[in-house]
Amino acid sequence: MISAITLPRCKSIIIRQMVYHFGLTGEVLPVPETECNDVLVTHRALTAIAQHEGTGATVDVEDCGAAYRFMMALLSVTPGQWLLTGAPRLLQRPAAELISVLTSIGASILQSENGWLISGRSLSADTLTVDAHRSSQFASALLLIAPKLGLQTLHLDPAVIPSSSYIYLTQALTDSRVCIPELPERELVVGRVGDWSAALFWYAYAVLHPGQELDLKELSLCSAQGDAVVAQWFADLGVSSVETSDGVRISASALRQPISRTFDVADHLDVVPVMAALASLLPADFTFLHTHNLAYKESDRAHILAEELAPFAEVVCEEDSLRVIGRPRALWPPEPYAFQTHRDHRLAMAFSLFGPQAILDDTSCLRKSLGASSLSQLGRVVR
Repeated sequence: MISAITLPRCKSIIIRQMVYHFGLTGEVLPVPETECNDVLVTHRALTAIAQHEGTGATVDVEDCGAAYRFMMALLSVTPGQWLLTGAPRLLQRPAAELISVLTSIGASILQSENGWLISGRSLSADTLTVDAHRSSQFASALLLIAPKLGLQTLHLDPAVIPSSSYIYLTQALTDSRVCIPELPERELVVGRVGDWSAALFWYAYAVLHPGQELDLKELSLCSAQGDAVVAQWFADLGVSSVETSDGVRISASALRQPISRTFDVADHLDVVPVMAALASLLPADFTFLHTHNLAYKESDRAHILAEELAPFAEVVCEEDSLRVIGRPRALWPPEPYAFQTHRDHRLAMAFSLFGPQAILDDTSCLRKSLGASSLSQLGRVVR
């Protein structure tokens, strides 16, 4: 039997398209109310900007990191007196490097008790340098407003940064003519817009349920999304991926022996929670390299994973790596298994792999990256 899986549209793609289009035209692209919350938050923020351009308003991006960085750049070049605000955790996430670049060319960005006061004005810059070692979104934010700046060259410092695949994605979506000397040129195809970060969950599910076939709708094996690499990684775990007319069909063969793998996740930090949970559920030993920036996500993911998965795996959490070695089931605690999600959607998705035996303290956070239909299907299949 083949199960059809409805994936959410990739929010990284949709949000970039919305912000870039608004910067060029002043128009807010429509989105259905069934989209994930991050897309809806971005849509509401752009709508507020469109309605109050020239005067200003409060722009609340809740807990959406992409909207936070992208709106900071966009508001800096949009006339008006703006307050950019969001959830307390969001306002603690890195932004200093982006602020430094914007203020260096004349932007007015002042910290307030509950966000950032931004006086939007005309800015210009032919060449900029951004320190993007803590977030590739700093570079993407500048690329999204490049036409307003007249930006021709963007330097990255350091030259090798985490999550550079998202900068390539921004370039592909904006047909960017901005030269980034530190990034080798790549020909990228955006492909279908099904979300590879969400597809990862179903790859892990397939490993845990060998023999089932899953049709992941609106997905492309050839995709500008960096997390498309999971198709290659899971091939080593016995999962086959075949592109079809409307998506990718996957199926897994049963694992016959313990597996040990090392994954460089510098460009793929969002995959770590699900893959760490998968290692706990298998006779597996997974090591993830270049995990330092997990501390800057919706939660301090590496340390929380170490705490929450400790009853099921040996977890070694170091400054820039995470190792998860699954324990024999005989050593697990009795059911049910209680997990704290820390309101982090990636953690909630990861702990959902434990199935009906898992009790999550909060599942509403899944709306951050899952649309209504995807969320409903996850509930039916996993619970």
